[in-house]
Amino acid sequence: MAEFDIQQLVLVSDATNDAENLEHLGPTMKDVYRNNKMKPFLDQLGMFIRRKEMEIEKMCNSNYQEFVQSVDRLLKVRQGTVDLKDKIHTLNTDVQLAGKELTAKKRELIESKRIQENIATATETLKTCIHFLDLANRVNVQVEARKYYSALRIVDEIQVVHLRSVIQFEFARHMQDCVPILQHAIKDAVTTEMKEWLFSIRTSQKAMGQLAMDRMSARQQRWRDRSSKGFKLKTSHNVNSAVEAAVNEESEVDILDADQVKIDFKPLYQCLHIYDELGQRAEFRTNYAEDRRAQAKLTLSSMTSSFNLKDRNTDNFESLLQDIVGFFIVEHIILHSTTNFRTQAQLDELCDLVTGLLLRMLSEGLEKCNDPDMFLNVKLLLMLYIQTMESYNYPVSKLNDLLLTLFRTYADQLETKFSANFHKLVDEDDYTPMLVENQDEYNLLQMSFRFREERSAARQGFPRTLPFSKVVPYCCEDIKQFVTQFYRFVEGFNQEQNEMDELVKDSLDTLLIQHVHSVWLKKLESRNLSQIAQIIINLEYFQGACADFEQMLTELRSTSDTTKIPLQATGLFRETRRSAENRISELVNSKIDDILELAEYEWLPSNVQEMHSMYLQELVSFLEVVMSATLLNLPESIRTFVYYDVLEHLANMLHNIFTDPNVKHINQNFVATFDMDVSFLEKFVATFDNANVAMTFLPLRQLITLLLSENTEEYMDPQIRSQHYAQVKPDDVTRMLEK
Repeated sequence: MAEFDIQQLVLVSDATNDAENLEHLGPTMKDVYRNNKMKPFLDQLGMFIRRKEMEIEKMCNSNYQEFVQSVDRLLKVRQGTVDLKDKIHTLNTDVQLAGKELTAKKRELIESKRIQENIATATETLKTCIHFLDLANRVNVQVEARKYYSALRIVDEIQVVHLRSVIQFEFARHMQDCVPILQHAIKDAVTTEMKEWLFSIRTSQKAMGQLAMDRMSARQQRWRDRSSKGFKLKTSHNVNSAVEAAVNEESEVDILDADQVKIDFKPLYQCLHIYDELGQRAEFRTNYAEDRRAQAKLTLSSMTSSFNLKDRNTDNFESLLQDIVGFFIVEHIILHSTTNFRTQAQLDELCDLVTGLLLRMLSEGLEKCNDPDMFLNVKLLLMLYIQTMESYNYPVSKLNDLLLTLFRTYADQLETKFSANFHKLVDEDDYTPMLVENQDEYNLLQMSFRFREERSAARQGFPRTLPFSKVVPYCCEDIKQFVTQFYRFVEGFNQEQNEMDELVKDSLDTLLIQHVHSVWLKKLESRNLSQIAQIIINLEYFQGACADFEQMLTELRSTSDTTKIPLQATGLFRETRRSAENRISELVNSKIDDILELAEYEWLPSNVQEMHSMYLQELVSFLEVVMSATLLNLPESIRTFVYYDVLEHLANMLHNIFTDPNVKHINQNFVATFDMDVSFLEKFVATFDNANVAMTFLPLRQLITLLLSENTEEYMDPQIRSQHYAQVKPDDVTRMLEK
C-alpha cells in the first residue's frame, strides 16, 4: 500500500505541475496519516530516493567525461570571471574617479541650464511687459493722431488680452486701475474734437444755408414762370405743395456735393462710434442736444444786439436766416445718416425754440419800423426761409402766423404810405385837362390805366390835351403799385379762405374812398364850376378805372375763385359823379337865381316893350360861357343832363315870376312882354339842337300862348287841350285868368 502511494505520487509529479502536485499531495498524505502508515511510507520513500540516486549516478557515469570537461571549462570561466571582476573593479575605480569630475560638470551644466531658463523666462516676461507698455504708450500716440477708435481698441486689447499675463506686476495692477481713466481720456479727446468741429462748421453751414435759400429762390422763380405760362396754377398751390412737387421736374444735386459746401461729418460719426463702444450713447445724445441748443441760442443772441432795421438794411437778417437754415440742414443730415441718435421730435423742438427767439427778435426790431418796403423785404426773406425749412420737414406754423401779423402791419403801413401819396396828388391837382407832349408820354399813360378817346381826338397829333387831369393816371399808377405790392407780400402764403383778398380789397376801398373820393367830395363844395366839371370828368374815368382795378384784383387773387371782386368805391364814385352833376346844376341855378333877382316887370304896362328884358342878356351870356367853355369837355350825356336841369330850373323860375301869387292883376301887355322874353330864351335853347332840352320851356310856352289866345275858352275843350295845352295846369289857367 505504501509502495502504491509512492508510485502514485511519482506519477502525479510526472504528469502534473507543482500546483497540481500540491493538490494531490494533500489527499495522499492525508490517507497515509489516516491509515497510520507513516513508517512504511518513509521506508518506501527512502528506497525510492536511493533508486533514483542510483539512476542519476548511472546516468552521470555514462556522461562523466563530458562532465569533467564541462567542469574544467567552468573553472576556466570562473578564473576569467575573477579577472574580469578585477578589471571591472579597476575600471569602476577609474570610472568613479572620472565620474566625480563629470558629475561636477553635469551639476554646473544643470545649473547653467536653470539660469538660462530663468534668463529666457525673464526675457520673455520683459518682452511681454515692454509690449504691454508699448501698447499703453500707443494709446496716447493714437489719441494724438486722432485715431480714437484704434486707441480704444488698444485699451480693450490691454484689458482683455495682455493684462492677465502681467497682472503679477505692480505696474500692471496700476495699469488695470488706469484703464477707465484711459477710456475717459479717449472720450474727452473725441468729444473735444467734435465740439471743435461744431464750432468750425459755422462758416460752412452758413454757406450751406445760403446755397439752400438760393436754390429755393430759383425754385420759386421757376414756379412763378410756370404759373405765368398758362399753367393756371394759383398761389394756393405754393412751393413745396404736392402740385408744385409734381410739376417741378428739376432734379437738384445733393447739397453736400456742391462745391460751395465743405463739411466732413467724420468727427461727429467718430465721436458717436466711440460713445457706442463705451456704451454711453445716451450720454452723448444728451450732451450733443444741449450743445446744439446752446449754439442755436448763441447764434441768435449774437445777432440780436446788431439786428437793426432803422438803416433799411436787411443784410444781417438775411445772414442770420442763412446761418439758421444751414444749422438745421446739418441736423437734418445727421438725423437721416445716424440711427437712434437724433429724432424728428428733438429737431422740431429745437426749431420751435429758434423760431420763438426769432419771433421775439423780429418783434423788437420791427416795433418802431414804419417803412412798408422794409416789411416787404423782411417778408420775402422770411418766406424764402420758411419754404426752405419746410422742404426739410421742419415745423413752420408759427412763422406763418408771424407772416400774417406782418401782413396786417404791412397793409396798414402800405395804406398809410399810399394814402399820403393819394391825398397829396388829389389835393395838389390843378384840375385842368392833362397835356401830353409826345407819343412816349402817351404810351406810358396808357400803361397806367386804360382809357378810350374819341376818334377825332385820337387822330390829333402831339401835344395833345386829354379830358382828365393828371391826378387820374397818377393815382391809377399808384393803385397798381399798391395792389402789386400787396400781392407780392401775399405771394407764398398758405390760405384756404379769401382773408387776404378781402383785406386787399378793403384797403384799396379805404384808399379810394377816404383819400380820393372824400377829397373830391369836399372840393365839390367849391363854387368853381371849372373845377367841379373837371372832377366830374375825373370821376367818370376813375369809375371806369375801378372796373380795371376789380379785374386786376380778380386776376391776382390768392385763390382759384374766379368770381369778380367788387369795389365799394365804384358805386361811390358813381354817386359822387351824380352829386357833382347836381352840384354844377345847383351852382348854375344859383347864378340864375341871382340874375333873376334883377328882373323887374311892370304888371300893368301901358304898352308892350320893343325888345327882351336886359337881365336876360346877362343870363344868356352866362349860360353861353358855361355851356360852351366850362362844360365843354363833359360827356354828351352829362352836358345834356346839366342843360336840361339848368333850363328846367330857369323855366320854373320864370313860371314862378309869371304866376306870382302876390301879383293880383296883370294885363295883356305884360303877357306880350313876357312872351318876348321867353321867345328870346327859346331861341337860345334852340341852339343846343336837343329836343329834350327844348321841352323845358313847353309848359310856360303853352300857358303864355293860351293867355294870348283870343279864345281862351278853347282850353275847356278836351281835344284842343290835349293837343295844344297838355302841359298847362288848370290851377295856373284859373289864377292867370283871374288876374
